[in-house]
Amino acid sequence: MTGSDLPAILGGTPMCDASAWPRWPQWDDSERTRLLATLDSGNWWSGSGDVAAGFARDFAAYHNAAYGIPVTNGSHALETALAACGVGDGDEVIVPACTFVATATAVLAVNATPVVVDVDAETMCIDVDAVRGALTERTKAVIAVHVAGATADIDALLALCGDAGVHLVEDCAHAHGSRWRSRGVGSFGSFGTFSFQETKLMTAGEGGVLLCNDPILVERAESYINCGRVPGGHWYHHETYGSNLRMTEWQGAVLTGQLRRYSEQLDTRDARAALLTRELDAVNGVAAQRRDERLDAQGYYYFVFHYHPDAFAGLTLRAFEAALAADGVPLGVSYPSLTTLALFQRDDMPPRVRAPRIAARLTPCPHAEHIAASTVWVEHRTLLAAEADVRAIVRAVERIQRHAVDVVLMFGANVAG
Repeated sequence: MTGSDLPAILGGTPMCDASAWPRWPQWDDSERTRLLATLDSGNWWSGSGDVAAGFARDFAAYHNAAYGIPVTNGSHALETALAACGVGDGDEVIVPACTFVATATAVLAVNATPVVVDVDAETMCIDVDAVRGALTERTKAVIAVHVAGATADIDALLALCGDAGVHLVEDCAHAHGSRWRSRGVGSFGSFGTFSFQETKLMTAGEGGVLLCNDPILVERAESYINCGRVPGGHWYHHETYGSNLRMTEWQGAVLTGQLRRYSEQLDTRDARAALLTRELDAVNGVAAQRRDERLDAQGYYYFVFHYHPDAFAGLTLRAFEAALAADGVPLGVSYPSLTTLALFQRDDMPPRVRAPRIAARLTPCPHAEHIAASTVWVEHRTLLAAEADVRAIVRAVERIQRHAVDVVLMFGANVAG
């Protein structure tokens, strides 16, 4: 993986070989065999089979939780968790500004108000002091998003939520297999929610799981995802409000295969990320997302690092990303801060989610807004590659830095910051 000293964007040979990066998603005969077995069984929905339920039980055990509930996707997992916790009209749910919009829209879906607060500047996860400052008598829950597999301060949040008498929901869509003090994330709060959308660390195209340790909350969640039915009740008896949010047996079959190989993938990603962190932190102007020392394993949905343009001749983040991509590094992009989304400025939403009520609970989030403008997100499949290929990412960053002035001149004023 060598070539001209010029970055690829200036005409040099790409530092990284695109063919070296593992494909995503990954599958083999494990998924194929289980899919065919599901086909032949004739039990294709979870009401007549046990594949989805079996996967959820195994996934819960992997994360040290007592119960696992399979659902349609991660967004519905959040909605179900809030509904089971009794969150509803007039309630507030504190959410971090650095997250996918579903963290907030799940709150809207149960007719409550998302209260958006800032995040820690280095871990990018919800700031405990910001949560403390946003608590009111209307607060019913806090959603802690474990961003890119790094975790919020679970110990501090559990203590704070316990003292305040509010639910803690862990949004673990990025954190499959992350372990806090030797225990799987998602097993600490009232609920932990996971997504299996195609880009996630485990995938069936779509799908989700709730983890829980409280049988009463589990019963409420299962009723919510199964049209308000209750255990032992008549099929057409609907005790409470609910919806059809059931995972299919097809998804359960695929995810069972995904789970079988996941521990090995987690270990590989963790090792490669440690290597990448060490080498990038030695480069002036970049620094890896901080990982709490209590985190024993991190399920890296992305490898994220902070970028400081002053160390790159003022090269804007977007121009740096373009140069890195030209060198063959697969990239995503940071979430914008929820505080900047047009969703919360609209005046034509349905009555239950009128923007003026919600907008009043948007707090200043300078850290989240800065993160959106200053972080680089490297796809997790790169962390499954060989060490030499991962090191090539660092070499690409160094080469861009050496020629930053020329890259700046090439872009001129055509790339916004």
